[in-house]
Amino acid sequence: MHKQTISVVAIILIISMSGCGLTNQPTNQPTSISASDSSKPNIILIITDDQPPQSIEYMPNVQKELVGRGVTFTNGFVTTPLCCPSRSSIFTGLYVHNHGVKTNRAPDGGATVFNDASTIAVWMQQAGYRTALMGKYLNGYNLLKPHGYVPPGWNEWHVFYQEGDNDMGYYYGYTLSQNGEIVKYSMDSKDYSADVLTAKALKFIKDSGDQPYFLVLSYFNPHQTYQAADRYKNYFKTDEEWKAYRPPNFLVNDLSGKPQWLQTINTLDAAYIDKVYQRMLRSLMAVDDAVGKITNLLDKRSERNNTAIIYMSDNGMSLGENTFFGKNCQYDPCIHVPFIVSYPSITASPRIDDHLVLNIDLAPTIIDLAGSEAPTKVDGVSFVPLLKNPSADWRNEFLIEHFQDLTNSDEGGSVTLIPTFYGIRSTNWKYVEYDTGEIELYNLKADPYEMNNLSSDTAYSNIVSELHSEIEKLKSQ
Repeated sequence: MHKQTISVVAIILIISMSGCGLTNQPTNQPTSISASDSSKPNIILIITDDQPPQSIEYMPNVQKELVGRGVTFTNGFVTTPLCCPSRSSIFTGLYVHNHGVKTNRAPDGGATVFNDASTIAVWMQQAGYRTALMGKYLNGYNLLKPHGYVPPGWNEWHVFYQEGDNDMGYYYGYTLSQNGEIVKYSMDSKDYSADVLTAKALKFIKDSGDQPYFLVLSYFNPHQTYQAADRYKNYFKTDEEWKAYRPPNFLVNDLSGKPQWLQTINTLDAAYIDKVYQRMLRSLMAVDDAVGKITNLLDKRSERNNTAIIYMSDNGMSLGENTFFGKNCQYDPCIHVPFIVSYPSITASPRIDDHLVLNIDLAPTIIDLAGSEAPTKVDGVSFVPLLKNPSADWRNEFLIEHFQDLTNSDEGGSVTLIPTFYGIRSTNWKYVEYDTGEIELYNLKADPYEMNNLSSDTAYSNIVSELHSEIEKLKSQ
């Protein structure tokens, strides 16, 4: 009874931008704006962590309130499938090779590398918006000085602070920087992080009065350790409530033509993957509750039609496809994310859209919705024209990047295992070049599950040459 059929996806994007290295503190009172600014839309960006797109079918409020009142982009992707690089792209509209946050940790990544001087938060504040970030910011945020540091552009700042010192992740027993003050939360069910963040978001909306606001709700759910709120711990245990995910490339035995890194992985266990997926779905129920509470409040305040809600994940998650479990990979399950925009004033009729929309498009889209523009060059493009007209001109390819992190080998996992690569993903082709010299080529029309690497077939040598040139062109932008 918890599973709903997806007929239309509507996504409202809420993006939060913050940075590091500066010392300014938040302005907690609404910024004075002219009366004419009250017509600007409110914008809410909801970001989940490591959410596979197929999981949204189990979220009834997302289905009813977002998909049912918006546009579902079935080809929503991130350009780098890792938390900190992707979030930095969301905040800036830039490819990773341009913003420089290549991994989750210093010296090549993390919050200490990120330049927070010009982000979507700064731009939105300059456009007359009251801004807030609730939840996860960037990996290594706790290393910024002073402790609890609030980056420029944020009026309200309630962000996870500690890093790696809690077996429960950011679900229980976490700390938040609350406008610069470090506050510890308990292991009690009342302090389940998603519920705490949702309550803070509802208060922010109420406190904003008539001033337009930009709210980024950045949940830890459903990231490892996949914790659910107590009220959902017995969900998804029967065949009527959920079904095991079994795409054609699930735990395939034939890895011929695949890169060496993939062939070194030990055999995965289907039962373990199923258990993880069940736990992820339970974890997401609190996020689904949040969507219901937020849209209900907007309806009561008569703000729903003038509020754009964007729902997405910072990266995808491979659940056994091509015999891989995790992120960072070049295959679609790692880069493909749920991507829904619900803005009833222009998405009155729910629809499915198959254009290629990206995490780098969020910042230019949000500032466009605010009636302004980014003051600096960005790589992404506003998809507001697509919301209004599905026949609008649009891209047919984008760059994929992953940077191997060998300086933090203790972190382990795919960030260390997978070599640096650049790739191009178009509507028809996927082409990837590794630092090892290995390459992959897939015809996505004939082989959407990326099972047959065509790169060694001389019949496709011209395609390989053309796509190599396209990668170089995108890298130079």
